Amino acid sequence: MHVLRWWRLRSAAFVAAALVAALVAAGLVAPQAQASAGTGAPGRACSGYVGLTFDDGPTPGNTPALLAALRTAGLRATMFNVGQNVEANPDLTRAQVAAGMWIGDHSWDHPHMTQLTAEQQDAQISRTQDVVARVTGATPRLFRPPYLETDDGLRAVELRHGLTEINADVDSQDWNNATADQIAAKARQLRSGDVILMHDWPANTVQAIPRIAADLRERGLCAGRISPVTGRAVAPGATCAAAYRTIAARDGAFRGEVVVTNTGSTPLDGWRVTLTLPAGARISSLKNGVATGATGTVTVTGTPHNSAVGAGRSTAFGLTGTGDGAVAGVTCADPSGDTLARARTVGRVEDLGDSVRYTWPGITFEGRFQGSGVGIELNDAANDYDVQIDGGAPVTLRTPGRTTHWVTGLGGGVHTVRLAKRTESPWTPGEFGGFVAAPGGRVLAPPAARARQIEFIGDSWTAGYGNMSTSRDCSASGGINPNSNADQTFGALTARALNADHQLTAWSGMGMVRNYNGSSPGTDFRTYYDRTLQAAGTAAWQPPRTWRPQVVVVGLGINDFSTPLNPGEPWADTAALAADFRAAYLGFLAKLRLRYGPGTSIVLTYPTMSGTPLADSVQQVVRERNSQGDTRVSALHYDNDALGLDLLGCDWHPSLHDHRLLAGALGRFIGTLPVRW
Repeated sequence: MHVLRWWRLRSAAFVAAALVAALVAAGLVAPQAQASAGTGAPGRACSGYVGLTFDDGPTPGNTPALLAALRTAGLRATMFNVGQNVEANPDLTRAQVAAGMWIGDHSWDHPHMTQLTAEQQDAQISRTQDVVARVTGATPRLFRPPYLETDDGLRAVELRHGLTEINADVDSQDWNNATADQIAAKARQLRSGDVILMHDWPANTVQAIPRIAADLRERGLCAGRISPVTGRAVAPGATCAAAYRTIAARDGAFRGEVVVTNTGSTPLDGWRVTLTLPAGARISSLKNGVATGATGTVTVTGTPHNSAVGAGRSTAFGLTGTGDGAVAGVTCADPSGDTLARARTVGRVEDLGDSVRYTWPGITFEGRFQGSGVGIELNDAANDYDVQIDGGAPVTLRTPGRTTHWVTGLGGGVHTVRLAKRTESPWTPGEFGGFVAAPGGRVLAPPAARARQIEFIGDSWTAGYGNMSTSRDCSASGGINPNSNADQTFGALTARALNADHQLTAWSGMGMVRNYNGSSPGTDFRTYYDRTLQAAGTAAWQPPRTWRPQVVVVGLGINDFSTPLNPGEPWADTAALAADFRAAYLGFLAKLRLRYGPGTSIVLTYPTMSGTPLADSVQQVVRERNSQGDTRVSALHYDNDALGLDLLGCDWHPSLHDHRLLAGALGRFIGTLPVRW
């Protein structure tokens, strides 16, 4: 081995060993033989997970003793910290994270929250969120109200901050002078998924930790994280620690190294280090790491060469920058709790880290796992979903609510899972918290992206309104949602036939300039097209660099022309409406062309609508674009009679039979385009 390479490896190993030794000495990391006593030791599967929680920290004297006891017992927990304590004790807060704990929000100074105004409640929460984010680099997703006092008004404030309220299934009564024996007895009431309330400060709580760990071991339970989607305890991720050292500092510049160590007993598939830089310091370059930001709080993740770290092993990355080389804080976390690290989607989502929210129909999440089962974390009482395992027949979840849906009893080995949102919910986001493995299993890296991409833009035909019905009157069969499935639309079927990733950006009743029967004047499809969450939020969706569809299929205009103009609408007659429709369509196409570039083929589709200007208007738009040199814009007429559409879906919409015919026609048309797949 090259001498210089040997020395660098030896140096990294030495720093890693020193880091682990220091943490063990401080009681923040247990020796390897003890590290997995309560978190799922090798060779011993967990039959379930419980959430251990400790309120009111961090505090000098108490928090170090508690962390030492937890790590010696091999337990991880959620620390519901008080904001003013975090501000006063930032090093202790970072020590909590370094010890593998999760941080929740417990208000700024522990008031009776229900006695405060909404503005005061907001201040209590926001100040704590801000200080935790500043100290640790991560913003809490969980909130526990002081004294467990809550009401609808407080929950509304929590929701605005993206927080899930966590109370307790079991109260240890440690705040009420319970003895260590009494606290341990309370913990014996825990069942899988339950959460227990304890506190950072009672000495008896620290003394009870070994007994709690022994009882959990005896019952096959392990300490887990609390899902912000379901509020229940689930399997935790791996643990890691990071140590920084300055290699050289001179003339206002520095060079340093961070060693990342897997302190757990399972492989670490990825890591995320958060560096807190002092004022005036800036990172100028990294080696073997990818940074987000350069000043203040900087997040670094691994490269394809060093993201995976075996149990007890270490890796390192180097950095150079300006400043004196000091780093105020460094923490490490396993990003596998990030939903999109273990589930793949090309849909529009609001990424909250450990969950995502969405409204557009047909959004899908794909994952891989090893073991006998998988859980799907959902918080959605408005939508229906289809679940597929290994490409098999889908199972439908009707408005599942806040739950982890389990699929168990599978054979060992590697499996795939696919979740598809069947229904529309423009005003009500669904929330997905990711896939979790059954006891003894493991969630793997998600499937690779497909090379082909198609975006479908449209109205109820594209969204799959009532497409699963066999009767135009759906009132007797549950209404629209139970009879709709966006995953069985012509768009989804076409994409699967072409092995393409796809996105459905569709909203029933919406038109290019006029909605169905003139409804919701002042808004139209273009009002919402750029949004992540349709009517549930105004934030614009930022297309990732990986989303560059080779084909975009647009189907708008049915609602513009399907009903007569009403008195008071802004168009004197249908001709004026058609003129505005064409102008808006041209502007919309210009936006798509700017977004996706000149190589994307754009197909404008329209069904037979005799007696309306829809067909002529679409064809005029295509001719205008072509005359401007944009030859990759074309039109496709869905001839209802020639295709044999029965329109037996709800309210005369295409049925499943029709969507299959439409998919066939669209697929054949795409085959004639100069698409570079």
